[in-house]
Amino acid sequence: MRWIEADVTESWTAPAMDIWHDRAVFHFLTEARDRSLYVAHVRDVLKPNGTVIIGTFALDGPERCSGLPVRRYDAAGIAAELGDGFRLVETVLESHRTPAGTVQKFSYSRLVHDV
Repeated sequence: MRWIEADVTESWTAPAMDIWHDRAVFHFLTEARDRSLYVAHVRDVLKPNGTVIIGTFALDGPERCSGLPVRRYDAAGIAAELGDGFRLVETVLESHRTPAGTVQKFSYSRLVHDV
């Protein structure tokens, strides 16, 4: 496993990978340009038949997090954002309890890069 720390909306490169895992980053990308750059990075580094797992706030999740606006997604919404060449395999919904006791609804989607 290799940990990569980078701004997904800026220019960077990484070696080809089998799995892209994102827990709670994508939902902070409220601008279409930023989401497009994120998806371009996924397409650039994910190997054919690689897996992308994205955890976002679910449709009934919070509208803001840490004072910032977020976008909320279901499986169809994530699949649409990634676009052609990605096949939705499964989605799992989770109710996450924060340290403050608030429940936040998450949606985790796993897709395969069919290229």
